[in-house]
Amino acid sequence: MRANQHGQNRGLLKQYATFVAYRRAVLLLLFLLLTLVFGYFASQMQTVGMSQEDMLPEDIEVIATLQLVSDQFAGTFSSSTIVVEIDPSYAQSTEIRDVRDPEVLRYVDALAARAKLVYGVIDATSAADVIKDANGGKIPSSLRSVKSLAAQNEIVAQQLSMYISDDYTLSVVRLSLLDDLDAVEVVAELREVIRVAQPPGVTVEISGDLVEDITMQELAGETMQRTSTISFALIIIILILLFVSIKYGLIPLLTILLGTVWTYGVLYVVGFEITPMTSGALAMIMGIGIDFGIQVTKRFRYELRTYEREEAMVNTLQNVFYPMVITTIAAVTGFLCLSLGDLPMMKDMGKMLAMGVSCSMVAALTVVPAVLVLLERKKRHD
Repeated sequence: MRANQHGQNRGLLKQYATFVAYRRAVLLLLFLLLTLVFGYFASQMQTVGMSQEDMLPEDIEVIATLQLVSDQFAGTFSSSTIVVEIDPSYAQSTEIRDVRDPEVLRYVDALAARAKLVYGVIDATSAADVIKDANGGKIPSSLRSVKSLAAQNEIVAQQLSMYISDDYTLSVVRLSLLDDLDAVEVVAELREVIRVAQPPGVTVEISGDLVEDITMQELAGETMQRTSTISFALIIIILILLFVSIKYGLIPLLTILLGTVWTYGVLYVVGFEITPMTSGALAMIMGIGIDFGIQVTKRFRYELRTYEREEAMVNTLQNVFYPMVITTIAAVTGFLCLSLGDLPMMKDMGKMLAMGVSCSMVAALTVVPAVLVLLERKKRHD
């Protein structure tokens, strides 16, 4: 019975291989349409930010407590800072060298006022508020008056230390923000806020959790693009050198090209989001997936020594199908085991790699063999 079942499996496999080899145009049209659909969804995929809260499972006590407190006191647990720093360009110039200078105080006061207009900013405070509270609502007209005000009132001096560094070269505007804001939008508006012309010798920048998240997203996107480009270029060079042929060097790339597009398309459809932590999986998918394309191409060239192109592909698929499927099952099983852990980012990484390897295998057993047969010339018979 086992021999009979084995024979049936081989029969089905041969039917499939024959379909790929002889009905390649139909198969390519089918997968072209599939690729267009998944390509559209893949183009919608964006890298999103990831906070430390997102890195931990929701069911652990510390996160549950944090969410409970956040629900009760929304907006008090997120903050950002506008940093104003003394940075004179020329020695012996008239540029400001003390952030207690009234011109700087008016500047940070203006920044705080503009920041309060940004949606999601609950409050914005600066050293100017301390000085105004201690001086009848006005900022003194000279640096000497500000120093005197702080020297005569210890409470004022202590409050100023929350906004001004000990060497008087740095001052901050503290921002309290609502939770669950659109980080991209808020940071963009805060960057507009700091475009106010600053006093001479002064620089300004923003920092905080939101800014760090956006910066991480931007760096992740740039890193993913750079590493993917370099990986792709190196793979092309290696394949061309391996096959000593541009055609056979480029065709296996369909495995990772289509595998990546399909992977991103499927993940987008199921609601998966790429984070800075999982963005590196693309290079890993390319590294693993290209092996499938190489196996099919290498075996096909070997079979071409004896058979015509269609028969060579039938033999190729019959020989590589089961090893590739078994290899994929083993890899997918291993990657999905990452889901057994508690860390969400490890689960996401495992799911992404499993999907990437599976899609690469499908591309290697469908599109790549069809293209190989399509682009291979028939042998001449004398």
